[in-house]
Amino acid sequence: MKHELTGAGKGDKPRISNYDKYTKAWEKIYGKKGWRYWVVWDGLDLEEVMFDDSNLTNDEQISYSEYKKRLKCQQQYE
Repeated sequence: MKHELTGAGKGDKPRISNYDKYTKAWEKIYGKKGWRYWVVWDGLDLEEVMFDDSNLTNDEQISYSEYKKRLKCQQQYE
């Protein structure tokens, strides 16, 4: 009875009340970014990484999966 008055015990309910709002916020944070952003995000050195930036305009926004496809030097992760 006490949990109904105080709001305690809400842990069993889903934390995402509005999935569309959650998705839009996620896309805003983790959506398309410049490839240099993704290099730093992965903890790599911009001077040492080999990245295929052909057909990209200056600072064009790309997804993380596109960044991973264009990353030439995978041994950086080891």
